[in-house]
Amino acid sequence: MAYKLLGDKIENPTDDVFNGATLIYISATSATEAILETSGDVIIGKIRVASGQSISLVKDATDKLSCPNSVCTPIANHW
Repeated sequence: MAYKLLGDKIENPTDDVFNGATLIYISATSATEAILETSGDVIIGKIRVASGQSISLVKDATDKLSCPNSVCTPIANHW
């Protein structure tokens, strides 16, 4: 799989839309919880990420992500 980056990594994001990116690579620096919300502040879901682990999260362009204790990278496209 190849990725096209969309901007710089963001540490400990809070209510971030990541420039409209629809794929976010999350790397946990310690145990954390990623919280995904709509632009209207409705929680879509939460996921626990263990320390040292990473996940790729798909979201809508206007959805907001909060994830303390992490480094997140916005991805523009994936194929």
